[in-house]
Amino acid sequence: MKHPAMNPYLPLWEYVPDGEPRIWGDRLYVYGSHDVAGSTQFCEGDYVVWSAPLDDLGSWKYEGISYPYTATTASLEEGGNLAAPDCVQGPDGRYYLYYNRGKYDPCEVAVSDTPQGPFTYLCNVTFPDGTIPATKMFDPGVLVDDDGRIYLYIGFCPTLDFPWALKLGKYSLGFELEPDMHTIKAGPFEVLPGCQATAGTGFEGHGFYEASSPRKIGKRYYLVYSSEQSHDLCYAVSDQPLTGYRYGGILVSNADIGRNGNTTPKAPYGNTHGGLVRLGGQWYIFYHRQTHGIECCRQGCAEPVVLDAEGHFHQAEITSCGLNGGPLPGTGSYNACYACNLTHETIGKERLTIRKCARDTQPHIFEEPASSGKREDSLHYISNMQDGTLAGFKYFALGDASRLTLRLRASAPGSMAVYLDEACTRKSAEVTFPASTDWQEVQGSFSAPAGTFPLFFRLNCTGRVDWESFILT
Repeated sequence: MKHPAMNPYLPLWEYVPDGEPRIWGDRLYVYGSHDVAGSTQFCEGDYVVWSAPLDDLGSWKYEGISYPYTATTASLEEGGNLAAPDCVQGPDGRYYLYYNRGKYDPCEVAVSDTPQGPFTYLCNVTFPDGTIPATKMFDPGVLVDDDGRIYLYIGFCPTLDFPWALKLGKYSLGFELEPDMHTIKAGPFEVLPGCQATAGTGFEGHGFYEASSPRKIGKRYYLVYSSEQSHDLCYAVSDQPLTGYRYGGILVSNADIGRNGNTTPKAPYGNTHGGLVRLGGQWYIFYHRQTHGIECCRQGCAEPVVLDAEGHFHQAEITSCGLNGGPLPGTGSYNACYACNLTHETIGKERLTIRKCARDTQPHIFEEPASSGKREDSLHYISNMQDGTLAGFKYFALGDASRLTLRLRASAPGSMAVYLDEACTRKSAEVTFPASTDWQEVQGSFSAPAGTFPLFFRLNCTGRVDWESFILT
C-alpha cells in the first residue's frame, strides 16, 4: 500500500535541510546537511542519508550516518559545520560526496561504493600542482555531463545584511574536473552575477547568494541557486555548462513570496537550498523550511514544479502534500506541524536569523524532547499560537468527513474555526475548547463538499495555545 507523502517528507523528528535529490536504481536518495531540533547553530549533526522507493515517496528509510564528523579528523568546534553537500556517481561507478567545512576553505571529497555510504575521505579538490583555489569552496554542486565531463560549482555572495561575511568574498564560480573527480582541469570561471552587482544583467533583485545546484535538461544547463532574497530558489539557464547563463525565474519560495505577485509571507521564513529531480515525468524542487522560531532548525520539503515547452519553470506553491502526487486523504489523523502556511501579525516582518530567536513572540513549529531520549518519541506541535493565528494545510480530498477532533492545550478558553479558503469565507467547522494546562481532545461537527480543498484553521483565544493534531472522521 502506498503511503501518503507529506511536507516535510521525512519524519517530523528529522532535520535534513539543503536537500540534493538523486536517483540511483529504483530509489530516490536525499543528501543534505543535518540540523538539530532547538539548536542555535547550523549543521551540527553528522551527515545522514534517507531514501525512498520511486513508487512510494511516502515510505522513507533511514540509511544511517553516511559521514560523521570524526571522519573529517576535526570536531564541530575545530573544523566548523559540515555544510550543504552534493553526491554524484563517478565514471568508475563509485559515489563521490562533495562538501565544505565551515572553518576551512577547500572543497573536500569522500567516496563510497554505495549511494548510502558510509563515505571515506579521499582528498581535497585541487589544481594539478596540489594547490587549492584561493576562494572558499562553499556549497559545492556537481554535474556529470552526458559526455562524461565533470563540472563543479561553488560560491557565496553575502548581502549587506551579513557584514561579518563580506570578507569571504562575492563570487559564483565553476570548474571542470578531471575524471579522477577531484583535480581541476579548467577554471575558475565566473558563472552568475552576485547580489549587489546585478544592474543590467537580467538578475536584478535575484542575484546569486549561495546554494549552487546544477542539472542538465535536454541540451540546456540549469543552475539552481538561492538568490539575494535568501528565502527563494531561483534558476539560470545556459547552452554551455560554465558560461552564458541567463536568469530564468523563481522555482520556490519557502514563504510563497513572488508566487502570483504575492508579497505577504505565508510562513516564517529564512534561507533555503535544494535541487531539482524528475520523478515519473514530473519535476520536483526540493527546499527547506524553518522551525522553532529560528533560522537554523530546518526541515526538508519538496513541491512539483511545472516545466513548460519553452524550457521555463513556473514558481511552485508550498503545500502539505508535495511528493504525494495529489491531495491528501480527507479522513485521518494529521499532525499540526504539517501546516504549510502559518501566519500571524508577529510573523513575516523580517526573515528569521540565528542571531535572534522568535520563539517567545511568534507561533512556530516545535519539538518537545521525549523522556525516553529517543528522537522518534518526541512530541511535535505548533507552539505559542495567539489570537488570529492562521494555519493552512494544502490540499485534501474532502467530502467524507463529518467530525473534527483537535488535540491541544490552552492558557485560556477559545475556539478554532476551520475554513476551506485562505480568505476565511467558507467555514466548515468551529470547535470550542476550555483552558487546560494538560493536553485535551475536543470535538465538533465538520462539513465540506466533495472536492479538493485547503483547510485553514483560525484561532480565537485571548491566551496562548499549543496545537498538536487534528482528526477528520
